[in-house]
Formats: sequence, C-alpha cells, structure tokens
Amino acid sequence: MSQPAQPGEVAAAPDTVRAADIEPTRSTSSLSPPSEKDAQSSEHVAAATILPHLPANVHDQDGILDAQAGAVGATWKHRVPALLMIIFFTLGNNFAQSSLSPLKSTLKKKVPGVNNARYGAIASAEQLVNGVLPLFSGIMIDYYGPSITSLLSSTAILVGSIVRAVGGHRSSFATILAGQIIFGFGSTTIETSQSKLYTHWCRGNQLIDNEPEAEDAQAEPKPETASKKSSKWYTSFSSAGWLGFVYGLDIAMGRVFNVMGKMSSIPVGEATGKWYWSFWLSAILCAVTLVLNAVYVMYERSLPRQMRVVTGRQLAAQEASRSASNSLAASNNNSASSLTKDTPSKESKPYVKPRTLRPFSHRHWKLLTLSLGTIPASFWLITMTQVLQSGAVNAYNANLAEVVELTRGKSKLMAGYASSVGQVPPIVLTPLLGLMFDLFGRRMYYVSGCAALWVLVFVLLVFSDVNAYVPVVLGSVALSFNALPFIASIPLLVPNQASIGTAFGIWKCFNSAGSVTMDVSFGAIQDLTPRGRNQFNNAFAFLIALKSIDVIYGLVYHAIDKKYFGGVLKLNEKQLQRKMHNDDEEARKEALRKPIAKWTAAGCLLLVAFVTTSYVLYITYSIGT
Repeated sequence: MSQPAQPGEVAAAPDTVRAADIEPTRSTSSLSPPSEKDAQSSEHVAAATILPHLPANVHDQDGILDAQAGAVGATWKHRVPALLMIIFFTLGNNFAQSSLSPLKSTLKKKVPGVNNARYGAIASAEQLVNGVLPLFSGIMIDYYGPSITSLLSSTAILVGSIVRAVGGHRSSFATILAGQIIFGFGSTTIETSQSKLYTHWCRGNQLIDNEPEAEDAQAEPKPETASKKSSKWYTSFSSAGWLGFVYGLDIAMGRVFNVMGKMSSIPVGEATGKWYWSFWLSAILCAVTLVLNAVYVMYERSLPRQMRVVTGRQLAAQEASRSASNSLAASNNNSASSLTKDTPSKESKPYVKPRTLRPFSHRHWKLLTLSLGTIPASFWLITMTQVLQSGAVNAYNANLAEVVELTRGKSKLMAGYASSVGQVPPIVLTPLLGLMFDLFGRRMYYVSGCAALWVLVFVLLVFSDVNAYVPVVLGSVALSFNALPFIASIPLLVPNQASIGTAFGIWKCFNSAGSVTMDVSFGAIQDLTPRGRNQFNNAFAFLIALKSIDVIYGLVYHAIDKKYFGGVLKLNEKQLQRKMHNDDEEARKEALRKPIAKWTAAGCLLLVAFVTTSYVLYITYSIGT
C-alpha cells in the first residue's frame, strides 16, 4: 500500500505531473521541501508546464486525466455512437455552403444590384471571416471544450442560414450578405470542434490502461477471462487506430453533403416555384444539425468524467486548486517547524486564503492563450510551407467548369456535368486512404505522389487536347489524396489535446488566407492573358510551379521526419500508440517536437502577412470593382 505524502512533499510537487513519470505501484516521493526561491520560480513555469498532466491517482475518476490520452476507458460501445453523431455536425453547414453556387445566375436576375462582383462578395464573405476567426475559435475550443463551442457554432450557422433565407425571400442583397457573414462565424469553428472530437475519441489509451493491470498481475494473478477479453476484434477500435479512416470518412461525408446541396438547389426552386426555398431547406437542415449537436452534448455529459475531453478551463481550476493546496501545506509545514524549535508562532507564515477563480482574470488569460505557445515547431514548419498549396487546388476546382467549356468547346451544361464527376470518386477513395495511413503509415509519400499527379492533371487539362474526362477523373483521385495526409498528421505533430484545437484553427487560417489569395491571383493572371482558348495557360503554369515545389516538400518532410519529428509521420497507428506510451518527456521535446519561440513567432508573422494580403486582394479585386 502506498504511503501518504508528507506536507513538504506536497509543497515540492510541481504544477504538472507527467504521465510517463507516474508509476501506479509507487506513489511515495523522496523530494525535499523547496526553498522560497524555488517556490517562486515554479510559479513562472507553472503556466508553461500545466498542459500535460495526470492526477497522482490514475484511478481517481474525479481527477483530470492525461491530456494526451483521449477518451480514457471508452470502448467501442461509447465511441461508435459519439462518432456517428459527430460526423453529421456539418450536414447543415456543408449543404448550405454548396447550395449557393448553382444559384449564381438566379441571384443576378432575382436580387436587385447583384452582379458578378457582388456575388463574389457573397460567396467569399464566409472565407473572409475565417481568415482570422479560426485562430481565436481554436483557442476557445481548447479552453472551453469542443462540445460547447460546437453547440454555439451550430447556433450561429442556423441563425445565419435563416437570415440568408429571409434575404432571399425579400430579394435583399444586404440581408443575404449579412446572413453569409453570420454563417461564417460558425462554419469553420464547427469543423475545428469536430476535428478535436475525432482526435479525442479515436486516440485510445489501452496500452497505458493495461500497464497497471499487468503490474498488479505480478502480485495477484488475474483470471484467464481478463486476458482473453482484449483479443476480440473491437479492441483495436477501442484502444487505438482508425484516426486516419475517421478523418477520411469525415471528408467523404462532407463531399456527400456538398453534392446533395448542389444537386438540390435548382430542383427545389423549380418544384416550389420559389428559387429561395433552397435557402429555407438549408435552414431546416441546420436546425436538425443543432438538435443532433445538443443530443451529443447530453450524451457526453452522461459518460464518466475520464471519457470527456479535458478543457483548459479545467486546467485553470486545477492550477488554482494546486496553488491553494501548496500554500496551505507550506503554512502547516512552517507552523510545525516553528513549534518543534520552540519559536514564537508569529514567525510562521500566515494562511493564505485561496483566491476565487475569476472569469478572464490574468491567470485565465495566460492559460487561454497558452495553447498557442505550446504548439511544436514541427507543426509550424509544415503549415508555413503549405500555405498556398490548398489554395491552388481550390482555384482549380472553382474554374474547372469554365476551363472545360473554353478549352474543349463544351456547352455550359456538359462542362458543369464534367466538373461534377470529379466529386464522386473521393467519396470512396478518401476513407480508404485514411485506412492505409492507419495500417501502413508513410503519410508524406502521398504528399509527393499527390502533387505529381496534380502536375499531370494541369498539363493534360490546359496544354493538351485529350478528352476532358481524363484529367477530370485523375483530378478526382488527386483530390482524394490532397488534404488528408496533413489533416491526419496534425494530431501526431500536436499530440496534446489541450492545444490541438488551436493547431487546427491555425491550419484553417492559413488555408483560408491562401485560398482567397490564390482565387484572386488566378483570376487576375487570367485577366492579363489574351482571351481565347489559351487564356488559362499562364494561370495554370503558376499552379504547376506550386505543385512542382510540393513534390519536393513531400520528400523533404519524409527525410526529416525521423530526425526532427520523432518519426511519427512514418508510423502506423499501432506503432504510434506504442511510441506515445514509451516516450518519456525528454523524447517528446527532442528537435522540433517541442515548442520553439522563434518558430512560433515566424508562423504568427507569416499568418498575419497572408491574412492582410488576402484582405487587400479581396477588397481591391472584388469590392473595389
């Protein structure tokens, strides 16, 4: 049986306890009480080291569990219902987004004052809002938890879709634009919340949970039924793996929702005789999503505490509680020392009353923004080098129908049909690719291969006369491989649940700024090129140059992975779980696996520069025209 810790030992304990440092069979400590200077210095490092934490008693369900462990003790019976609900969080969001583009010509006819530039303002309003918002929403997600922020995001999406539908009913450009802006405040935040919840539910801790049982078994043998229980097929889902598959399935379902929105916009308007009824259908689906989100929140609240997501707010409360406990222990220790030495009791330090945890106090602000400073340098390296790559693909998708129409002489209907064909294969291929990551790893190989395939697609589409379906189908395969290697790698580069929301928010900020920059740049280059069949040559030459660089990036990522990233990008899910369990704190801080202030500052400065550039380009080429 473990011996109780002495008061001095409590005072000496730092504000964090690493999971790797805790051994279930040994809870005593030989640390001596710290000096006053050490106690003061520990206050400065407390905020920086509070995130990776574990209570002294790992079986204490009332304590806050390891931020890197995921849903502690959850089985497939807990995970599957949660994941099924989470995957539909973006049903209304994606449907509402995709239902707008087929109505471009209708909006210009039915809504007074809407021209190409004003339609561009409507279509880009959401992206423009999300050039900055995901960073702050990611921090809020880490602090308050993804469940509550997803509920608030769903509410904003519903309100925005209703306002947009009212604007369509009244044929008001300003009201439709206002609805799109309100909608934008929730659209990306719900996706970030969704990503963090996936990471939570798909990151098992069976290896860690089984270790105490194994050690206890040495002292007291367990029945054979306990060992046979872990051999069942569903334990692989309960403990580890499937993260890549779930992310792939999420992307595939998002494409399904997008296809539903695009295919239903015109038929709904024709069936009802009112073109804006597709907006109302979007609002109805957003309301359904909000109800589903509320059901998930109630479901999560019904689970044991160790299965829920650890939030920064809980960490703040824990830090305040520890500070109060340390003050009380130090006071009692000094009192006992003074009595032993027969010194007057007035020399002992008075008891310090614990401070009430005030909302948005200075300590709260430090903890609220701390997740930004705890993101490893490896994440910043990949994010900064990929800033324009997703925008290049978005520019291709946005102009594909027009490219097919002008370079192949197709009608608008046939060009639109050809461009929509490319949305079908990723629905099947993306989950399979995610499963490949889970089983075999080697994620960065796909980055180079995908970039090379994009180069081939661009060359065949613009600089050759092959049938349009050849580059379109190849582009759909490349689209399946485009985003998933990075989305599935972010939880590996940023394994701490207490900062993963901020990481996804930063990634989305860079992508939004890069998309706006590339969309406007592509159009500007096209306008500077003489009209005719070759008017896309210069713009696509720019895209080819970007993707050629990405081929090199993928090879570089793979080459430096083992030395600077800990080799996490090469490993499959089982190997990752073993590595996460075996790595000590020093291994987790090797090379670029730890936060580096210079990398964080460079990433923030680059983000500010690209967001500013995207706003200037948007105003100059869209609103200004």
